[in-house]
Amino acid sequence: MTPADRSPQPDEPYAELADLIIDIAREVRLRSEAGSASGLLNQTQSQVMRFVHRHPGCLVSDIARRAGIKTTNVSATIRELRELEFVRTERDTQDRRATHVFPTDKANGTLATLRDSWAGTLRAATVHDEPRADALETTRATLAVVMQGLVAARDADDAIA
Repeated sequence: MTPADRSPQPDEPYAELADLIIDIAREVRLRSEAGSASGLLNQTQSQVMRFVHRHPGCLVSDIARRAGIKTTNVSATIRELRELEFVRTERDTQDRRATHVFPTDKANGTLATLRDSWAGTLRAATVHDEPRADALETTRATLAVVMQGLVAARDADDAIA
């Protein structure tokens, strides 16, 4: 039986949405990072940097837990990002084992440039069929709800494990 022969499944719209999100993210990244400093970062480094930008001063353990990356991988990634001068770290004054992570000015500037590039990439892709601002906001809000649900489900799975 070919894919065209099968009847639509109730979960098919979700599978198609996931495919679309993954494909859009790949295209945005490919077009936006060509020649940029952020192109130096691998996927794990990029994921850690996104978390640190959203949560400056976070703990390494927070990154691991909330970003879904093993603590040993986060620690190694933080060392790499420190060498690239994208993060600085400070020991917690109460618990010397804990390390707080902050983005550097270099990282903040790189992120601002990258976000401008992302916006330009998406704007250029929709120039012939310019979406209305309300449609963009609805899409953004819907995807934010999906992301919150995915994180909540992962947190619930972690609580059970």
